[in-house]
Amino acid sequence: MNFRTTLVIIILLAGIAGAYFLFFQESTDQASTDEKSPIHEVYDIERDSVQQVELSFADPAYQNLKLAKDVSGNWQLKAPFQAVADNEKMNQMLDDILNKRVKHTIEVSELTQYGLDTPSITLALWTDGTSPAVTFLIGKKAINYSVYIKEKSEAHVFLIESSALDDLTKSPTDLRERAVVKFNAETVSNIQLTYRDVGSTSQSKTVNCGKREDTWYVTQPIEAKADTQEIERILSDLLLLRVSTYEADGADATVLAQLEKYGLDEPRIQLKLIDRDITHTLNIGSAVPPESGQQEHVYVRDAHYESVYTMPDDIYRLLNKSAFDLRDKRVIDFQRTATNRFSISIRGQEEVVCTKGYDNIWELQTPTGKIKTDAKAVDDLLFGVDSLEAVVFVESPVGNLTSYGLAAPSMKVAFTQKGEDKPVILLIGDSAEDETVYVKSEYSPQVARVERALIDKIALGAGWLRDKQVLNFHIDDAIRLTLRGEDVDSLTCQRLGTNWRLTAPVKEEANNAEVNAIIYELDNLTADIFVGNTSALTDSITGFNNPDVLLTVELRDQKVYTLQVGKKEASGRFYARLQHEPDSIFLLNAELVPKLKTTLTLFRTPKQ
Repeated sequence: MNFRTTLVIIILLAGIAGAYFLFFQESTDQASTDEKSPIHEVYDIERDSVQQVELSFADPAYQNLKLAKDVSGNWQLKAPFQAVADNEKMNQMLDDILNKRVKHTIEVSELTQYGLDTPSITLALWTDGTSPAVTFLIGKKAINYSVYIKEKSEAHVFLIESSALDDLTKSPTDLRERAVVKFNAETVSNIQLTYRDVGSTSQSKTVNCGKREDTWYVTQPIEAKADTQEIERILSDLLLLRVSTYEADGADATVLAQLEKYGLDEPRIQLKLIDRDITHTLNIGSAVPPESGQQEHVYVRDAHYESVYTMPDDIYRLLNKSAFDLRDKRVIDFQRTATNRFSISIRGQEEVVCTKGYDNIWELQTPTGKIKTDAKAVDDLLFGVDSLEAVVFVESPVGNLTSYGLAAPSMKVAFTQKGEDKPVILLIGDSAEDETVYVKSEYSPQVARVERALIDKIALGAGWLRDKQVLNFHIDDAIRLTLRGEDVDSLTCQRLGTNWRLTAPVKEEANNAEVNAIIYELDNLTADIFVGNTSALTDSITGFNNPDVLLTVELRDQKVYTLQVGKKEASGRFYARLQHEPDSIFLLNAELVPKLKTTLTLFRTPKQ
């Protein structure tokens, strides 16, 4: 290598080095090499200690921001207008800047070349007192994805990641809370809804609910216990609703003049919600002109912050509630799990009594003794009455119970609870024109109409509540089976040891599988329901004068059971009874009856 080449290389290297140090505006004796601490350590300022933030921007396209914590420690936007800020977003912004690590520190005397004489962003952080703890000026970008920054009171400049510019370039919308309203559902004590129909000239209607000793009540326009689950659902859903777009902010003349435009001068619904000493007020205005394929939205105004925004019309459906919607619609209040006795009085004559033993097994009391109950039917009765809800409440106070069939009710259902002497009684009256039924609690003046499905079951009395198993024997105890009927072969089978033998109309070995199948169906025979009042059911109506099927099974202990299966009734089920219990008529599922029929051919052993 000759001297000229060496000289050229030296000149090139010197130029590169000069350009590098000229770009950074620093020299090797100016820059430290071991300053990698994050900003919060360098300036001893933790995110949670920050009480106020001010952001100023050189670019007029961005609005200067002021945010401060309230007494509860929640961030509030104070300028350019007042609004609730998003705590999570604020904490993230502070974390992003305070956790940035200092790359290099430069001692300088002139700020212009770093863009710090007119910084693009000025960030002031207060921890307490009337002066900011630190004020950061953020200037130009440097190479290596860095940006120049200095604390206002200090002489030196340092570099941090240039992502700080994105972290701090925020609009009010970026930092504000998008929850429609923020409150603590546990401490809300009052909800008031005022609503009017769109275009209606009638006066507005108000529904008010108050919480007393952890129990919600409707206090206007009626006095009644409220539906706590419904109110809790409304509060829960309110907390989940989010703003779609912000239309206007600030309590200025412009916003107030536009209220009619948004349908907020006379809102369709106004919500007032009291959480401790804070009253939140939301006005729900008109629908936003719809866009094709988009969910419908409405205008909403937060009266406290004088802001107007749009959101899905879910909020309208959520808050469009009447007093009936919010009141407790249960007709009778008792503890079904504590109930140990109940009775059903039907038309003042038949009384059905069920009691629960120490083993928690329910038994039906009859003149001839106790019989098993259908556990599911008892559960359905207790749960059904406990959750029985009004379709409509008759306006109280009730003047004449006779007009509802409740002065002399057709049925009474009384529930006695453990440790209580006086039962809770449900009175059941007449049917209304829409086929609902008038009911009331005996000790309440309130009359309600309810769906009749449960009432119809109660009217069946013991027929609904008794155990539905017709026979109960062991299949191996059956020793003789006889089948007769209208359209079946008459035949008799006798058990010899473990095998069955046909004895009539032929004498030969029987098909054990077919005979045992019939015995199994009898052993597990279950009624769909027992008919409560059998006095009007003559043998000609039921078909018992000429049964479709007559099955007799004789047991080893000489007990004999004869099942009579008669005609079909209106629902398509078959009337049936045991011959020795002529008044215990029940209904059999139509699919079961063909299984009880057989033919001589099926009972005969197949020829080899």
